[in-house]
Amino acid sequence: MAQLEVLYNAECPICRREIEHYRRISGDELAYVEITAETAADWGLSEDQAAKQLHVRRGAQISVGVEAFVAIWRQLPYFWILAPIVNFKPIKAISSVVYRRCLAPLLFAAHKRRRRRRAGAGL
Repeated sequence: MAQLEVLYNAECPICRREIEHYRRISGDELAYVEITAETAADWGLSEDQAAKQLHVRRGAQISVGVEAFVAIWRQLPYFWILAPIVNFKPIKAISSVVYRRCLAPLLFAAHKRRRRRRAGAGL
């Protein structure tokens, strides 16, 4: 079976902290890929599309949002117990709406603000 790849926004402090935690406990089960123009293009995405939600890929199969979290959690010690709970249809439906409509847009807006500030500072 192909390794699960996680495309994540290393510029987002919350995303980075979460992925660092996953990395510590995952061993070689997952491959972590930082979003760049090149890596996003390799996934068939723009940088903004990639940064809007969490993406994972196993072979040609890409999962986004809550489905991506479930795929990751299935691979992790302790977290594997969350995967079937969050994947339960009513919980998945609610968590998907909360993530897609609230959490992901807030994180993406913060990402865009950080980028604008950095561009304004000439970094």
